[in-house]
Amino acid sequence: MKQSIALVLGSGGARGLAHIGVIEEFEKQGFEINSVAGTSMGALIAGLYAMDKLQDYKEWSLTLEKIDVFNLIDFTFSSQGLIKADRVIKKMKTFIADKNIEDLKIPFAAVATDITNEKEVVFTTGSVYEAVRASIAIPTVFTPVKKNNVLLVDGGLLNPIPVNRVKRIGNNILVAVNVYADIPHTKEKKQTKKQLEVQSFYDKNIKKFKQKLNEIIPKSNKSKLGYFKLLNATTSIMIHQISKMTLDIYKPDILVDISRHSCHTFDFYKAEQLIEIGRLAAKESIEIYKKQ
Repeated sequence: MKQSIALVLGSGGARGLAHIGVIEEFEKQGFEINSVAGTSMGALIAGLYAMDKLQDYKEWSLTLEKIDVFNLIDFTFSSQGLIKADRVIKKMKTFIADKNIEDLKIPFAAVATDITNEKEVVFTTGSVYEAVRASIAIPTVFTPVKKNNVLLVDGGLLNPIPVNRVKRIGNNILVAVNVYADIPHTKEKKQTKKQLEVQSFYDKNIKKFKQKLNEIIPKSNKSKLGYFKLLNATTSIMIHQISKMTLDIYKPDILVDISRHSCHTFDFYKAEQLIEIGRLAAKESIEIYKKQ
């Protein structure tokens, strides 16, 4: 009989792609996932898994190096955020239809933060995409979601690894994936010609984005650009510390650690590498669990 697990996927931007590899390894080794919960990118992957559409998303994410990634980013440069993220969601809907959470094959929960009333919001009903869109709204980067007269942003501000929000069923064990782990990251092997071409493409577009930002923001305010970088770095440190405290309080049966140094928040073009990182980390954690 397969060991059932309640799987919790933490927030962490592009590092959340590692969750795909984690899921694949657990299933390969005979574990059965019968409930999921997640925050931010973890909410997206958890939701897709509960929809039984994770493979479709994986295949699409692996093609991102072949298309103009920046065509999927709808820049707004508003005071509430630089990106709306609606274009990405709209694109995903073309090959993965939305569903209501209550109709999914297994229980799913996504966490967001209500900054109007300063409290956590847990989605267990309604549209999967609406829940995910609220959960991924990184402050100053993605515009917040307005719902019922409140503003919803990234759930990582209050609960980056929602181990207390996943449904426990029968004798399932608790598995948590922390992509903010303060552990060394094994350096990549020498990049192939193809990987170098992708990196060059990415760097050129980032440079264009910064130039565009300089054109839009008045010269007298350009010094404020450092504010966004500072705030994002501060948020990252905060999420890392909250994650540590959460895992101390709610100790999972299996903890899968992914180095927070494995990639930058928006390195989504590294899907193949990050999925493999997740698979290897899961394999190591499962081996430790089985030896106990």
